[in-house]
Order: sequence, then C-alpha cells, then structure tokens
Amino acid sequence: MQNERKRILTMLENGTISMDEALTLLEAMEKTAKDNYNQADEVVFNENKSDQGNDQSYSKNRKDPSMDEFIEDIKKDFVTVGDRFMQFMQTAVDKMKGFDFDKPFGGSTTFHHSIVKEADDLEEILIDVDNGNISVHATDATEIKADFVVKAYGGKSEEDSRKEFLDKLIFLVDEGKLRLLSDLKLIQVNVDLFIPKQDYKKISARLLNGHFSMNDITVDRFYTKTANGKVDLERIDFKEAEIEAGNGSIRLNESSGELLEAETINGRVYLSGQLKDVEAKSLNGNVIVTTNDTAAQRIDAKTVSGTVEVYIPSDIPLHGEISTNMGRLDLQLKDVTKSSEQEQFLQRSISFSKTGENGATPLYIHGEAKTGSVIVCYTVKHD
Repeated sequence: MQNERKRILTMLENGTISMDEALTLLEAMEKTAKDNYNQADEVVFNENKSDQGNDQSYSKNRKDPSMDEFIEDIKKDFVTVGDRFMQFMQTAVDKMKGFDFDKPFGGSTTFHHSIVKEADDLEEILIDVDNGNISVHATDATEIKADFVVKAYGGKSEEDSRKEFLDKLIFLVDEGKLRLLSDLKLIQVNVDLFIPKQDYKKISARLLNGHFSMNDITVDRFYTKTANGKVDLERIDFKEAEIEAGNGSIRLNESSGELLEAETINGRVYLSGQLKDVEAKSLNGNVIVTTNDTAAQRIDAKTVSGTVEVYIPSDIPLHGEISTNMGRLDLQLKDVTKSSEQEQFLQRSISFSKTGENGATPLYIHGEAKTGSVIVCYTVKHD
C-alpha cells in the first residue's frame, strides 16, 4: 500500500495524472484497505468465538490506528507535493530576478525617450511588448504622452541602441486606436503611458516579460496577459475584464465591473470592489475576492495550493457550496441554512443558502481549495 501511494504521488509530481485523478486513486486504495481490515476482523471473530470480546477489542485497536496513520500519511504527502511545487516555482522566479543580463550579453546601456501624440477620437488602446514594464495613467491632458526608459543589452553604444529602438518601435494613433508594439527581446522597454481621462471601448495589453499596472481608467472591455510579471490595477471601471498571468500575482482594487475573469498559475489573486460576476483561479497562491455590490450574481474562486477567501455583503440572499480536500472549511455566516454537510476521506463540503426579500436573485458562491482552507464571511460596514 505504501509503495502504491508513493507511485501515485510520483505520477502527480511528474504531471502524469491530475490532482483529481490522484485523489480518486487514493480513495480507492483507502476503500480497499478498509475492506481488507473488515475481512481480517471476520476471520478473527469466527476463529475465536469463545474470546469474542477480547478479539474484537484487539482487532479494533489494531485497525483504527492503522487507518488514521494511513490518512495522516496521505495528507502529509499531499502537503509535501504542494510545498515542492511552491519551492520549484519560487526558485525559478528568484533565478529570473537574480539573473545578470549584462554578463552574457556584454553590458547594457540605459537611456530615456519621450513621445507626444494627439489623441484624435481615441477609443481603443492596444499594447504588445515582449520585454518591459507598462504603466498606464489617466490625466486631464488632451494628448497622449509616453515616457520610455530603455535598457539595451549587447554592448552597443547609446546612439546605436537608440536607433535600433526607434526603428523597431511602433507607436502610432490611427482611426481611433493607439498602438504600442515592441518585439525587442534584448532591449527592455519600460513605459509610463499617459492618456486622456475619458471612456474607452477597449484596452488590450500583452506582455511577455514584465509587469503591467493601470489606474483611474473607465473602459468597456479590458484584457491583459503577462507570461512573467504581475498585474496591478487600481480604480478601474469596466463592463468586461479578463486578466491572465503565467507567473505573477493579480491585484484589482477599488474597482467596479460586471464580468471579471482572473487567473494565474503562480501567484496571489486579490480582487476587491463593486463586482457582479467573478471567476478567480490560482494554481499556486491564495485567492481573495471581496464584493460590495448588493446586486452581485456569482463568485467562483478556486485554488490548488493556497487558501480561498470570499467576502460579501450581509444583506443579500445567497446559495452556494464550499469544498476542500486537505484544508479547513470556515463558513462565518451565522444566518444561513446549511442544506448539506459532508465529511469524507479527503473531501469536505458544505452547501448553504439564505433567502432574501421580494424574491431577489441570490448570489451564487463556489469556493474550492485542494490543499488549503476556504473561508466565507461578511464584509465589515463602516459608518
């Protein structure tokens, strides 16, 4: 049994099977173990009828500790898998941060550059940068301004590096669209982009290696994706937003929106504001969702290695379910009705509901964690 368990966990670490498949196999092992113990108890009972009490007592004392130890071993193994994954991801991040590009590429050159353009009926902003950080700011000015801090590798002079940067940079306004594009891999293009404070139809940003931040923007549709870098958003008013990060945290604060999707592989997801429909996921990191919207419709928060926290208004109808495999369920809602509560091997879940006035549509909550805990509680009102 121990060898089988190790084999399953090795397959999980190698990515051969998923977390759900591993749990299914381990549950089957646990059931088989129980059946074997029950059969052993029957044999002891039949062979030693005269000493039935002593035999059953011995059998029980032998069985329960073994099963408890088995379950505890499984929990420890899964925690170890999660810890190894977190250590692997963190080591990779630290190596990227500590990597000295100057050594293999022959030194670097840093220079500044600014571009100003008229914002002629500007409605859309498209950003695509392979190497560099982007910060978008709303201002009262009527024009567009981009301040570049450029770091070029390869040992070239500042003049040659500046020429290569300007030759390959695309920064133009055409038919109501601003395009900022850079596919330079060995030139880091860091940009502070200042745009007029107005309503936008669409803002799209894709970064391969760099952070993205934006504040005080109103936009209908917003999309951003970073492969290696965090996303930091403040006071964003949107209708639809999709945020993806491969290796990096996601933070959306003091914002309002109707439909929001946020997902990262490695990092924390923190979402807070007047949010109606939210889907938040992290493979390795905590997921924290807070909505102050009394007309909120859905919150779906999931993580594999981390904790899920959901904060909601106290005066709205609810229905939902929270579950975990290895962690704790903490439903801090005193006025809800628990329709079902399960406590099984490697599977805990609670279903709950609360009715509202005038037949209002309830907020649906789904919180799920594999190795961590799930917490649901009301937001704190401030007078």
